[in-house]
Amino acid sequence: MKHRWMFVAVSLTMIVAVVALAAGPGGGAARSLYRLVGMFGEVVSLVRSSYVEEVPVEKLELGAMNGLVQAADPGGVWVPEDVAGEYAKVRSRALPPFGLVLGQRSSYPFVVEVLAGSPAAKAGIVPGELIERVGADPVRARPLWRALTLLAAAEHAPGKTTLDVIDRQLTGKRQVTLEAAPFAVPAPSAEVRGEAVVVRIPMIDAAGAAGVGEALRPDAGARALVVDLRGVGLGNPEGAARVAAQLAGGTVTLALAATEGAAPAVRAEGPSRGWKLVVCLDATTAGPAELLASALKARGATLVGTESYGDTGQRRAIKGSGGEVWLASEWGLGPDGKPILGNGLKPDERVRPRPGADPVLERALELAGGAAAAKQAA
Repeated sequence: MKHRWMFVAVSLTMIVAVVALAAGPGGGAARSLYRLVGMFGEVVSLVRSSYVEEVPVEKLELGAMNGLVQAADPGGVWVPEDVAGEYAKVRSRALPPFGLVLGQRSSYPFVVEVLAGSPAAKAGIVPGELIERVGADPVRARPLWRALTLLAAAEHAPGKTTLDVIDRQLTGKRQVTLEAAPFAVPAPSAEVRGEAVVVRIPMIDAAGAAGVGEALRPDAGARALVVDLRGVGLGNPEGAARVAAQLAGGTVTLALAATEGAAPAVRAEGPSRGWKLVVCLDATTAGPAELLASALKARGATLVGTESYGDTGQRRAIKGSGGEVWLASEWGLGPDGKPILGNGLKPDERVRPRPGADPVLERALELAGGAAAAKQAA
């Protein structure tokens, strides 16, 4: 009974914090707070008194808190006090453990990006795959912080680490081995394909913007650019504006929204450009890459592929009783003025991937005027 009331007390305290933050300056959600608290307490009581097999209090609390946070912010998370410090360290890192950028999809850690030359890339992991287990620890149906902290700990532990990975087609599972080793962010690349140039930017930041400028110098006379943002999730809003200015030219403005007041717009200036823009995107186009795709679309680019990941939130930790809530304080808006967070960007031309080919890139090259290059890509 003591544990039950402790769980309820902690949970209700966290509800108050989450709802108050999610409500922002408006009063509509805040007015429903007490009704929500009552409903939550009733559900907890029913679960605890009507279970078939006893459910550990800690498991109930973790599931309840994360479900509540993600209802307010799809990319938000509640982190228990005993691992909050570890999680904050992972989030503050310049590069992710083993070069593996993770999101979450269908209750699994979802591979958004794999940095070339990293241990994850050498192990054969590719964007779009799912992770089921880190070492002996299951990470399915667990909060994302669990996989991230396990990977960070494994990176500093002696020996190698295994991951159980499900392929992109969800047709099979394999075990891969990771061995910690130094790695760096690859430079942006620009590859000529017929009348178009295919640009790839592994990290959307100031260095990435400078690298794009250097990579495009020999091809300044190109008639079209295909910007491939699939498998890209690292960077920041300022970098997205700078890269967009390098690619589209002139003044680029990124619109952001915030929980408290109006978020300042992010602007950048670039050299004059006259080429056609086509952007490749899919579910592994995330965060700053989504901001970049949105900015390019606002400048006339055509988006080709499938819907993007849908998380442009800039999050901060709010301490509560027994843990921390990470919620978005700012997020990006699409060209239509609607939040990308929780929605993603919709392509102008929907092209689904297929094994053994790259129809998304083929179609992007066709739209860019590179018909010959499209044939080569087939």
